[in-house]
Amino acid sequence: MRRYIITLLLLALIIGSLFKAADQTGVRLMRMFGTIGIFLFGVVGTMALSRWQSQQGLNQTETALKSLEPEAIITDWAFQGKGRPDFLVVGPGGIAAICLDETPQSTAATRAEASVAKNRDRVQESVRFVRDRLLGASAEVKASLGDLMDEVPVAAVLVMTRRRALPEYAAGGVTVINDNQLAEHVRSLWDRELLDERTRIKLTRVLREA
Repeated sequence: MRRYIITLLLLALIIGSLFKAADQTGVRLMRMFGTIGIFLFGVVGTMALSRWQSQQGLNQTETALKSLEPEAIITDWAFQGKGRPDFLVVGPGGIAAICLDETPQSTAATRAEASVAKNRDRVQESVRFVRDRLLGASAEVKASLGDLMDEVPVAAVLVMTRRRALPEYAAGGVTVINDNQLAEHVRSLWDRELLDERTRIKLTRVLREA
């Protein structure tokens, strides 16, 4: 974010200098360059705002997940890809695979729905990632966890960080919510304790090391 601010300050200084020089010398070319500078200032400003909103959404999501500790163990895989969820939560009631959607509120409805659908697919892929890692655990680990390896629930959650989540966005077993609803939603999945602390640690280790 700092580099955007520095760039904007430099652009502002250059633009001001160009228009001042144009007034003093009467050279229209400098005014033209100043106008181009204003355009670039707008582009960089938009990029800076987008970056700031994305960072704010990520920070709020991390804060919400932090509030689930120590009952839950949080793994941060944000934007690492390779089928992983952005965040993995192993709590008393099971596992939650969480991905982020950064679609801006200003995006047209049709494009927003397409973006949400794409990210829903990403959440479903991350659930498969979790299931595959559990299935691929060593025989020793499977023996120690018993039937839990097959029965532990894995919730699919998509968090909208820059756009209001609408009920119609939820589909295919994926819950779509905003970051301020995340902690409450995850806790609602813990209606009964399936995983004690020791088991949560074992499952997390299996998923992280796979």
